[in-house]
Amino acid sequence: MNPFRFRRLASLGALSALAFAACSQDTAGPVPVVPVTRSVTLDASAAYAYLALDTISQIVSVADPAGSTAWDMGFFSTTITLNGGAAGPGSVAAWCVCNNDGATTAEIQAMTPENQLAAFEAVTAADIPSADQFASDQLDPVINGWYSGSGQNASLVAGRTWIVREGSGAGVVLAKVRVAAIANQTAAGPAQLTLEYAVQPSPGAAFGPVYTATFNPAAGPVYVDLTTAAVTGPSNWDLRFEGWNILVNGGVSGSGTIRAVLDTTTPFANIDAAYAATAPAQAYRADRYAGVFNASPWYRYNITGTDNQIWPTFQVYLIRRGSEVFKVQVVSYYSSTGTPRQITVRYAKLAE
Repeated sequence: MNPFRFRRLASLGALSALAFAACSQDTAGPVPVVPVTRSVTLDASAAYAYLALDTISQIVSVADPAGSTAWDMGFFSTTITLNGGAAGPGSVAAWCVCNNDGATTAEIQAMTPENQLAAFEAVTAADIPSADQFASDQLDPVINGWYSGSGQNASLVAGRTWIVREGSGAGVVLAKVRVAAIANQTAAGPAQLTLEYAVQPSPGAAFGPVYTATFNPAAGPVYVDLTTAAVTGPSNWDLRFEGWNILVNGGVSGSGTIRAVLDTTTPFANIDAAYAATAPAQAYRADRYAGVFNASPWYRYNITGTDNQIWPTFQVYLIRRGSEVFKVQVVSYYSSTGTPRQITVRYAKLAE
């Protein structure tokens, strides 16, 4: 036999063995993910801005967030929504590492994107909890906590009035609203609910008379127009009653401008328009989807008592989308020139 040919065959055999070994290693398990940190700034000032965590473009345009899987996280003002649960058809859920839960005011004031990068980088795939520890978003109506218990055992919680705001600028109209009574409670909702409310007939005016409406939200949606003091339909409404939920025509529940804020310090009868007008605009909110980012907020507000600013806490969150897991940290709410609602996020993939 030709010795050169023998050596050539032996070499080919060795290469084949190495290739086989490499293939065997490839199929032995997933290749570890090498985290690549990305950073993006979203304009969350006028409407939701949507982020896709595993795309080059990152910021995506979404016409129908309730029916789209093209986005993972939505940002509007200080609200962060995930595409999962009640908020969307995706499988996105979150878990909070909560590395800065115990931070003091002074510590938060000293935090910067630069000095908090180490805490972000310290979170690795080893910190990922089991899938059942992740939570998806659920509907969070601004008008809530007006009853306790459930079903037939539910009872009204007294002393809760909501100041409702509609419009913007000089055209803002205020109202006061409360649930005065419920009866014939069922799992589907109260079969009898009595609503009391009064509304400004025009911006800056005194409240008009107190109106009372009694209806059955357990039988289906009931729409109330506060301005016309009437139970109406889905084309023109301010409040919608569905079973045990009271929704406002704003935020995720409607296209209107309705916002509300809870008042538990003043009896309903004593709230007049002048008192209602003292609530700052930033205190109001609309209905939203909320989960981990609501239970463990990414910011604190007005920490000195006079600054009226949003202060990121630089918490690290884990975001799960199917088998993929990302770590996320909000590092700024303001632009370099101080413009609010310009949210900067950094993130990296930990597992797939």
